[in-house]
Amino acid sequence: MITLYDHPRSGNCYKVRLLLSLINLPYQSRFIDVLARKNQTEEFEQVSAWRQVPAIEDDGLAVWDSHAILLYLAQKYAPQWLAPLPHSGQMFSWLSVSANEIANSLQPLRLTKVVSNAEAAHHLGVSEDLLDLTGLQRRTDRFLSLIEKRLGETPWLASVRSVADIACYGYLALAEEAGIDLNAYPAVFAWRQRIDELPGYVSPAHAN
Repeated sequence: MITLYDHPRSGNCYKVRLLLSLINLPYQSRFIDVLARKNQTEEFEQVSAWRQVPAIEDDGLAVWDSHAILLYLAQKYAPQWLAPLPHSGQMFSWLSVSANEIANSLQPLRLTKVVSNAEAAHHLGVSEDLLDLTGLQRRTDRFLSLIEKRLGETPWLASVRSVADIACYGYLALAEEAGIDLNAYPAVFAWRQRIDELPGYVSPAHAN
């Protein structure tokens, strides 16, 4: 059985939990207390090279990074979540958006709302006085405008449903925790509802 090294408040961990539930793949969850620095051990480094969650172990193979895990799970267990040609290029592009634009806007903005600025700065690798809240909000607004435009043109990010939707959904499911009202982005709101209605869907609050 797959072991997921998990933290219930992590949007990246939630992406993996969501896909596992959508494809009805059994797993066991192992809580890693990131806030207590329990991920900063040599033992955990054997599973996750950067000592970050999420990570999984499957048949003796360790895979870390939420996007790598999503692709691995889809390739091995759920190829229906991989966009075929010619849409696969769009899938990889939106996975990159999740790993870069979201990871540098909405994701850290939400972090500053759910933990102290000092704790957020620690996880972002900057000193507290360099925590640029205005810049995070500006980058988040720009990202939301761009994804709103995309989803106004197509129901799924890669034109067809794929792991790219799960990757980008992870933190958009938590947008309200970042102080974002998605009613201002009707196409994003409708896309989020489409995912919410998929068979096997679990909310971010669900813990296995």
